[in-house]
Amino acid sequence: MEIHATLGTIGTACLTQESLNQLINSGITAIRLNMSYVIDEKLADTISQIRALAPHIKIGADIRGRKLRIGTVPSGKTALKAGQMFRLYPSEEAQNGGEDYAYVCYPEMASKIKAGSAVLLDDGNITMTVTEIKGREIICRVETDAELTSGCGVNTPGCPIDLPPLGKKDYGDIERLSGLSIDFVYLSFVERAQDIAILKETLRRYNMKDTVVAKVELAEAVKNLDEICRASDSICIARGDLGVEVDLPKIPYLQRHIVKTAKHFHTPVLLAGELMFSLVNRHKPFRAELTDIISALEQGVDGFILSDETAIGVDPANAVRHLLALIREHAQHSTA
Repeated sequence: MEIHATLGTIGTACLTQESLNQLINSGITAIRLNMSYVIDEKLADTISQIRALAPHIKIGADIRGRKLRIGTVPSGKTALKAGQMFRLYPSEEAQNGGEDYAYVCYPEMASKIKAGSAVLLDDGNITMTVTEIKGREIICRVETDAELTSGCGVNTPGCPIDLPPLGKKDYGDIERLSGLSIDFVYLSFVERAQDIAILKETLRRYNMKDTVVAKVELAEAVKNLDEICRASDSICIARGDLGVEVDLPKIPYLQRHIVKTAKHFHTPVLLAGELMFSLVNRHKPFRAELTDIISALEQGVDGFILSDETAIGVDPANAVRHLLALIREHAQHSTA
């Protein structure tokens, strides 16, 4: 992984020829494809466009792993009100939901979760409490007003996700990616080194490069960090989900610990999660975001992954330029 790599996530904001060209010419070093959102019919064309415009840019595919997501909701988003009841239904694959119910891609969820448990969606921005379980129906109470969007993530703190590291969708995605010249693969919700070994073996079976970025976003992964660093080609501190799985005040200290451990094993470490989230709707980042990135560089972070900033932001290329300016500023002060 290139030192001080700048990775951007492809999304609706950069799928036109013009916007994609601007992003590629912004100085970005790698592109991330989130396979939970990529439209299968556009996958090959998107990769072909990137290769044609910039053969030197690396492309990484982020597969779902144990990541839980809901299916679609009406019109792509639905308003939730505090106190309303909302039903979740376990499913093999995420399906279409309604105004007051959604499907979760976890077939055993109803048997694993209990009344009184918390269900957090969209990186913890939506909190629900399980009030009752009727067969395969999980009845929840919404705790705060919120907007639920299709495909958003689901976390169940204190309720282990009893799933293999690769699911049916992941194997299908890998098969689709096998002929598309992918440089590396991110694995979400890694728990242990064996998860990475399974993915690497699968990639080799499809004659793909077996370069794996392990996403550290579970408390279990932090416990097994040494073996994960030894098994991976790079790790990513995914602060979004990690901030749901552990208490928020612990995040800055966990980040420092993970970077230090990765450095000990000479494993490149990337940082992701609300780096410059303000740029989803603004053209200039918040000052606190600038300090956060410089602090990460001083800790020894090797690269950054922009997510919503480039996927749905008002100006994806602008987000990359702001990040690169901070990296250059840090380099000047480090050599002064």
